[in-house]
Amino acid sequence: MDKGLGVKFRKFNNIAPLKGYKQDNLKVGAAVVVETDRGTEYGWIVLKKSDKRRHAGSDIKLRKVLRYADEKDSQKAELLSKREKELFCTSCSKVAENKLPIKLLNAEILFDESKLIIYYKVLENKRSFQSKDLIKELSGLFSLRVEMHLISARDEARIFSGIGICGRSLCCSTFLEDFPHVTVKILKEQGIAMNPSKVCGVCGKLLCCLKYEYEGKE
Repeated sequence: MDKGLGVKFRKFNNIAPLKGYKQDNLKVGAAVVVETDRGTEYGWIVLKKSDKRRHAGSDIKLRKVLRYADEKDSQKAELLSKREKELFCTSCSKVAENKLPIKLLNAEILFDESKLIIYYKVLENKRSFQSKDLIKELSGLFSLRVEMHLISARDEARIFSGIGICGRSLCCSTFLEDFPHVTVKILKEQGIAMNPSKVCGVCGKLLCCLKYEYEGKE
């Protein structure tokens, strides 16, 4: 399959397709500063499959490559990673202090420092959660624009990775470009018993790999 260019962002290994550039115009593997619909971001030029499947970074729209990153940019990226950890810890403390029914999963500061994005999930069997008050409190505390993004169980597994029942790193955090649609019908047609401990991944959903051999039969 032909491969096209993409940009892998510094956070979560998200990859967005890079259009309008030829492979011989940009150095694969080079660190770059790019403009996206979210703001200015830091990443690396990579090769990606040029198919039409949804990939991990498909929600980020890449506008253009601004420049190759220099040493100063690389140092800033490292400092942002440290600051993200600090702000994340403080945010978790505020959640506990206010006894909010959520779990914070990660924090991301855009490279231009225009905003802090906090990823979270609502705890099971808990009341609904309105993020407005927490956003206001954290924005004032950090002197930074704050956004909160609710993510699914599958996205949580992709972000944090882990080891599957096969003993290998999770497919969704290593090579999968989209989440396969796996149904109970797929299990039945392969003669696999519906045993949650064996057919469900760390995200609690049916294993993505159940689709692999099924597709091979078609």
